[in-house]
Amino acid sequence: MSVHLIGASSPKEKKLINETYKELDQFYRSFFNNIYNELNIAKYRPIRDAIGLVMRKFESNDHPLQYTGKLVLYIQANTALNHLRLTNFQQKLLHSLSNKTKQISLNFVYTSPITDITQFKFSNI
Repeated sequence: MSVHLIGASSPKEKKLINETYKELDQFYRSFFNNIYNELNIAKYRPIRDAIGLVMRKFESNDHPLQYTGKLVLYIQANTALNHLRLTNFQQKLLHSLSNKTKQISLNFVYTSPITDITQFKFSNI
């Protein structure tokens, strides 16, 4: 699955964006593949929904890597504060997403508390 990119500047950046989108898609779908997550979906729904919102940032080309970087922080904060358990596969994906976005500047996306899902709903630029 690839995303149509309007503003990607280089083939390397396009590849990074497509790989990141693919991992987000796998992460989103993983909530339907794990019986524990499915049975406790109310606890995990904010994380799953935030992933879906960030995937829409890719589709609209609205700073997808920056929002993915912030999503990583959001997921880490929510899992820690709410004592949620991620599967090994989900942890692996989260680690990979973290590595892909650790060099991305997040200055302009820090507009709300890290645990607030509304940060992913609208562009504040």
